Amino acid sequence: MDIAVLGVGNRARKYLSCLPENVRVSCLVEPEDIRLRQAAARHNVPPENCYSNPDDFFAQQHPGLEAVIIAAPDKLHVPLALSCVERGWHVLLEKPAATSEEQYLMLLNAADNAKVYVGVCLELRLHPFFRRIRELAAELGPISRIDHEEHIGPDRMAHTFVRGLWSQKAATGPIFLSKCCHDADFLLWLTGAKSAGEVHSRGAITRFRSSNAPEGAAGRCVDCPLERECPYSAVDLYSRRGAWTSGFDVPEGQTLADVIDEELRNGRYGRCVYHCDNDVFDTQTVTAVLDDGMRINMHLEGTSMQEGRVTQIIGERGMVLAEGGRVSLLLDGSVVASAEDDYSALNDAPLHAGADAALLRDFFESVACGREPVASLRSAYPGHQLCFLAGH
Repeated sequence: MDIAVLGVGNRARKYLSCLPENVRVSCLVEPEDIRLRQAAARHNVPPENCYSNPDDFFAQQHPGLEAVIIAAPDKLHVPLALSCVERGWHVLLEKPAATSEEQYLMLLNAADNAKVYVGVCLELRLHPFFRRIRELAAELGPISRIDHEEHIGPDRMAHTFVRGLWSQKAATGPIFLSKCCHDADFLLWLTGAKSAGEVHSRGAITRFRSSNAPEGAAGRCVDCPLERECPYSAVDLYSRRGAWTSGFDVPEGQTLADVIDEELRNGRYGRCVYHCDNDVFDTQTVTAVLDDGMRINMHLEGTSMQEGRVTQIIGERGMVLAEGGRVSLLLDGSVVASAEDDYSALNDAPLHAGADAALLRDFFESVACGREPVASLRSAYPGHQLCFLAGH
């Protein structure tokens, strides 16, 4: 099966590292020359099939092309996907699928009319830990309430939502949509809900603003006398620990250390977290009351020092508790647990513990067999709808 890839940044590189053997990358679209050249060399794509502008790509016929992976910036997801489905190509779309409900429904209708499949990269549906949560939740009988917390963690929060490319709503969208669309999708998929129902939301920027900067803090971490004691130090994150650097492009003739040094001194990722131009929330609480009366309470926390999710599912017969890669089932007051319910070893496993590879296999099998993907655009609508209604 020949496919095209639109956007070959960090997420696309991970997907391409676990492509099924029968899938071949025949075209690439990427505006960053370094990324385009490196991806072309890695996947043996000839220069005539490499495009820096999507308009140039869509101007060609591309006979034999069957599917497209879209991992471009969020605002481009729907425009690019519409151009693909209109040409009869199936699409695997990075999350969030759209930045507004109107655009989402427009793409859904276009895909139906073109009779093509659109899958969404919602890997939690295929992650062993989250699939186990869903299995255990089925033992509870009717579910009355779900409480779910997501702690983003200091590294991810600083890199992505304060200094990084998802720090401004106008450029990407609200943080709840960007970060929690897969959480909302999982919870509504787990319950079988067809719509988000009534949604209430409150959020704020509580920490990452100039009024909270410690006295004496500099505009850049490399110049800051407080850098060594700051949990958000860019010097520590990128230089000392070498974390969150996979998205940094290394030009020919330079090293990653050279790129990090330049970024720390002059780039967006070297800025003090209290002196950035971020405008997305760092904390938000969302409550959804579904049509059957079930209540879902979700809390996004970007200011705590912990990272991970805490989920409590309350049903008629008991509850499911999930935290830190461990899940337990309490039925009629008794704990039902086994060694099989400890998935903590997968917490740092690459490619979402194999869920990315499973997602790709499922999507391409769906195209070949003529069935909906497990994470289809249609089935992902309720979770996205909840995020759209949460707004901000």
